[in-house]
Amino acid sequence: MAILRSLAILTALLLAAVALPAEERAATPKGATSKKDVMVYFEGSGSSHSLTTFYKYFDQLPTDTFNTDIHGVVSGTAPASALAFARSKHMLTFATVSNFGATDFDPKIAHAVLTRGATKKKALQGMLRIVRANGYSGINLDYESVPHKDRAAYTAFVAALAKEMRAAGYLTVVSVPAELKDNPNDSWTGAFNFRAIGGTADIIQLMTYDENGPWGPPGPVAGKDWTEACVQFAVSVIPSAKISMGLPIYGYDWNLTKGTGVQVAWKDIPALIASTGATPLWDKTSSSPYFDYATTTGDNHVVWYEDSTSIPLKSAFAVTYNLAGVSAFALGFDDVNYWKAVHAGGF
Repeated sequence: MAILRSLAILTALLLAAVALPAEERAATPKGATSKKDVMVYFEGSGSSHSLTTFYKYFDQLPTDTFNTDIHGVVSGTAPASALAFARSKHMLTFATVSNFGATDFDPKIAHAVLTRGATKKKALQGMLRIVRANGYSGINLDYESVPHKDRAAYTAFVAALAKEMRAAGYLTVVSVPAELKDNPNDSWTGAFNFRAIGGTADIIQLMTYDENGPWGPPGPVAGKDWTEACVQFAVSVIPSAKISMGLPIYGYDWNLTKGTGVQVAWKDIPALIASTGATPLWDKTSSSPYFDYATTTGDNHVVWYEDSTSIPLKSAFAVTYNLAGVSAFALGFDDVNYWKAVHAGGF
């Protein structure tokens, strides 16, 4: 059965690498010159409309709908109709499993799963179970805020997961934080040994977004300069053909007066500009757009975001560095102009 499953996945990969069926070829984004995989995260019901509307622009669909608890129990829901639709369009589908706690990614959950034998075994079994039960092409491990002291344990977990998935005929995608260099002592990225992880996983989903966010001072969400530097480091230690480079489908709105901030979807940016009367500006260093505005109550805001100029400059790195492709977060934040901008990068 494992061999048959492997052949099925290989067939799916080949289908994704050739032209679309005749009835869909006319809708292929113009200007596509070299095939790169485009992955986009399905977040729930809010993603459904974009999936059925813009499906011609992407070919891999992780569903960010599963979680692990501190006991290693994997739970969540597979969006059956979305998966059926994706498979009908020859997409690869992945069950994304995270360590999200009550309000954020929980390092205690990661530590328990990675370091306790019985908990680790339960998590591995649970991940294989949900992939098998729901007809996914594979797993997407998205553990974040992993304690840096668990670096070796995390590397071992990825190796065990990939071995188990491969034996059963499935693929393993591992999401990793973007970084400029390997620093085992870094509190956010130290647990991720790129070279080792890249040697065992099938796809490395490089999260080249959130260079800045409301937890810190305003700045680009994913500046071109920062993104390229992160890609350059990644390809120095991971086979480039395994890397899927992250692209945001959102910006951030900082309330400078109150010291807070919120995420703003790509599709909502034009309305925000229009309603505030803001004038978009361009930061040459990061090749990123931004604008300022003030509310009627006197609060001053600054918004850093992406547009149809900034996205192609970054998606082009998939061609320049011979990457597997790009991975966008998240479906439902988009409109057709976003997908045209992604493919304007040369694929």
